[in-house]
Amino acid sequence: MERKSGLVVFFLGVVILWQGRGLSFGSLHAPGPGFFPTLIAAVLVLLSLFLIIPGGKGVREQNPLLASSFIRMLIVFAALVAYFLFLEYLGFVIISFLLMAFLFLWVARQKWYFAFSSAVICIGLAYILFDVLLKSNLPRGVLGF
Repeated sequence: MERKSGLVVFFLGVVILWQGRGLSFGSLHAPGPGFFPTLIAAVLVLLSLFLIIPGGKGVREQNPLLASSFIRMLIVFAALVAYFLFLEYLGFVIISFLLMAFLFLWVARQKWYFAFSSAVICIGLAYILFDVLLKSNLPRGVLGF
């Protein structure tokens, strides 16, 4: 299963590289529109090789896809769709905090105090990076932040 996932990621990276070949790359100080897609696609291709090339001898997967893991995956997907739908209405800070807290609590199965404090730290750092330092226009939401 890991090899199949690695092949999918590999071909995704190759397709992104192929589609972005006409975009100008620019330089490190003045990146063009093809800089980040090319960089991300190259990283995808490189990291996919770790999944494609076998790492150990006789390593076999156990229970590759259980019904419970499929349900968990669907719930995480639903959370990401809800994030997308409510991002403009609730704003970046609130909806991102809710998503991060949910992922820490439900997916990572952390204690509530660790989940909430980690979510606050992650969203605080993201807010400082994107809003303060990079001066991006993050969605403010109904409460204005």
